[in-house]
Amino acid sequence: ISAAGPFAKVGTPVVEACVAVGTDYCDITGEVAWVRSMVDRFGAEAEAKGVLLCSCCGYDSIPSDLGTFYGIGKLREAFGPATRVGFVGNYGVSRGAPSGGTLASGINMEKDPELARQMQDPFLLGGRPANGPRAVDADFVGAEFDPKIGSWIAPFGMAGINTRVVRKSAGLLGYGPAFAYREVSIAPNEEVAKKMARVGPPAAKREEMVKAGRLPGPGEGPSAEVRAKSFFRMHIRVEAEDSPERAVFVKVSGGDPGYTETAKMVSEAALCLAHQRAVLPVRGGFHTPASAMGSSLIERLVANSITFEQTEAPSASRAKL
Repeated sequence: ISAAGPFAKVGTPVVEACVAVGTDYCDITGEVAWVRSMVDRFGAEAEAKGVLLCSCCGYDSIPSDLGTFYGIGKLREAFGPATRVGFVGNYGVSRGAPSGGTLASGINMEKDPELARQMQDPFLLGGRPANGPRAVDADFVGAEFDPKIGSWIAPFGMAGINTRVVRKSAGLLGYGPAFAYREVSIAPNEEVAKKMARVGPPAAKREEMVKAGRLPGPGEGPSAEVRAKSFFRMHIRVEAEDSPERAVFVKVSGGDPGYTETAKMVSEAALCLAHQRAVLPVRGGFHTPASAMGSSLIERLVANSITFEQTEAPSASRAKL
C-alpha cells in the first residue's frame, strides 16, 4: 500500500520496487499524470511478470469507477445482458475537508506545466474513442439545470481525476463505443451552482494560504469532529445506447471520504489482492479498481459499510438523504 504524496515526488520508488520483487501494489493517488508515467514505465514489465498494479484506490476513484461498473451491471440486469451502454452521468454530493497531502499534490500538478498540460487530456489514461474525443468528453464547467435529475449542477472538484480513471476502465472492460462519462456536483439552486462554478485560487495563492495556516499542510487535516460529520453520495445514472429513457440509477455512499472511507477502500483493495488473487479477472499489469477487482472489491466494501445500491432518481433535496 502506498499512501504518501505528492506521488510525483515520492511515489515512484515504491512502484519500481514492487515490480522488481514481484509484489502486487495499490495506492490512493489522484495524480493521474503520474499514473500515466508509471503505466508507460512499468506497465509492460508488470504484465510480463504477473504483478498487479492498481492506482487510485481511495475516494479518488473507487466510488466513481466501481459505481459505474456496478451501474452497468444493473442496467444489463434490467434490460438484458446484451444491452449496449450509452451516457453515464455521476451526480455527487459530499461534505468534508481535504488533507494537507491532497492539497500539496494538487499544487504540485498545477505548478508543473507538463503535468498541467497532460491533465487537459480527457483520455490521459486510455479509453479514447476510435474517432477521437467528443464534445461530451470535455470536463464540465459552468452551471446549468439538468432535467434528468431536476436539479442544478456544477463542476465537481475531483472530476478531472475520476473521469480519466473511469474511461480507462471503459477501454479495458469494453463498455462500448457509445460509452460517455460525465461527473458533476448537485447544487440546491441556481445561485449556489454558479458560486460552485467559480474558479478557485491558483496554486501560488494556495501555497501562500498553507504557509499562513489558512489551509492544512502535509500531515495535517480535519479534526475527528469534522470527519464524523462528513459524508459522500454519488448518484450514477446509466443509460442504454439505443434509448436514454432505458436507464437505471445507482448510489454509492459512505462517511468521511478523505480519511475514513479512503482508508477502508485502499485497505480492502490490498486485502482483495492478497486473499482473492486467484479469482480476480486479470493476472498482471497496470489496472483500475474496476478492471482489477470489480465485484470482489465491491463485496468487501459493502461488508465494511460503504453502500452500493440501486435507487430512484436523486434531486437537490433528496440527494442529501
